[in-house]
Amino acid sequence: MANRYWTIRLAEAAELESLLALVRSLPGERYQGASSEYWQWRYLNDAGFAATIVAAVHDGQLIGVQPVSFFDWQWGDVRLTGAMYTGVVTHPDHRRKGVFRSLIDASNDLAAQRGAQFCMTLPNDASLPGFLKFGDWKYPGCIPMWMKVLDGGKLLASKIGPLGRLVGWIPDLLFSRRSRSNGSAAIELAATASVSTELEAVSERFARLAGGCMIRRTAAYWNWRHSGPLSMYRTLIAGKNGRLVGAICTTSQPRMGVEIGLIVDVVAEDSQVLRALIAAADTEFRRLGCAIATCQSTSLILNDALREEGYRLPPRAVMPKQFHFVYRPTGVPGLPREPASMNDWHLTFGDSDNV
Repeated sequence: MANRYWTIRLAEAAELESLLALVRSLPGERYQGASSEYWQWRYLNDAGFAATIVAAVHDGQLIGVQPVSFFDWQWGDVRLTGAMYTGVVTHPDHRRKGVFRSLIDASNDLAAQRGAQFCMTLPNDASLPGFLKFGDWKYPGCIPMWMKVLDGGKLLASKIGPLGRLVGWIPDLLFSRRSRSNGSAAIELAATASVSTELEAVSERFARLAGGCMIRRTAAYWNWRHSGPLSMYRTLIAGKNGRLVGAICTTSQPRMGVEIGLIVDVVAEDSQVLRALIAAADTEFRRLGCAIATCQSTSLILNDALREEGYRLPPRAVMPKQFHFVYRPTGVPGLPREPASMNDWHLTFGDSDNV
C-alpha cells in the first residue's frame, strides 16, 4: 500500500453520527445496521459486549470501519477469547484502494494485542475472495442451513397458486418427524423475557456435548444478544424437576413469499431436551403461520436432533444463499488444536448478524 493516503485509529462512541453517515453512504445497498438504535445495541452497548471499532480516516472523515467484538469462547473444557469481525464498511469513493485490507490487518493486530486466540467472521459472497487472497485466513466452508416444511400447502400455494393447497401433503410427509423423543413429557416449557444465571451450567454442559468451539452462552450474553432491534426474539426455557435444563431462541421473518421461522440459538443438557425444544419451536412457528422452519448448525448433536425432528439439508437450488465462515489463528497460545473442520465449531444464526 505504497499510496496509502489514510490513517488507522480507533473510533469513539461520540462519532456515532459520522459512523452512521458512512454506513448510509452505500448507494443501492440495503444495510441493516444503518440506524442509531442498532449501533447502540450491537457495538456501543453497556451490557459488557461493546465492540472496538477500527477506523480508516482521510481528511478528518471516516472512510472505512471494522467493528471487532471480543467474546468468551469454550472448546470442550478449554476457555478461549475470540475476536468477531462484523459490519465492515468502506466508503464507495475509497474502494479497491487497500482500505479494506488495512482495516483487517489493523483488526488482526488488535485481536492479538487483546489476547484473542483467533479471529472469525462470516463474509458474504463479495468479501469472501478478499479474505481468501490474504493467505492467512482459513475457510472450513459454509454453515449448513437446515430446513423443515411446516405447511406444505401454504408454501406451494405461494409458488404455484391454489393447486399447491391440494398437494401440500407431499412436502409435509417428506419433512415429518422421524421418531418421537422418549421422556419429553417430563420436560416443562415456558416463555420468558430473560434467562437466569442457571443457563450457564446448561451452556457449559452443552458446549462439551456439542464438541465445537462456541461462544459461551452466559445469561448476560443471551439476554443481550437476543434483545436486538432487528427481530422480535422469543425465548422458551425447558425445566425438569424444578431446574433449568435448556433454552431456545426463535424469531420469524417474511422470506420467499411466506413467513419463515428461524431457530436462532439453543442450548440443552442432553439430546432429549434438545429435541423437545426444537419441537416446541416448531409448534410456535405453526402458531405464527410459518410455512418453513430453518436452523443453522455445524455441531453433530444439533444436526442429529434436527434430523430426528424432520429437518433436512435442502439442495442449493432451494436455499441459494451461502453463509461462509472463515477464521484466522492469531498466534496467541491456547488453541488445543487447529479447528479446521466445520464440526470443530458450534455456529448458529445467533453467531452472525444475518438474523
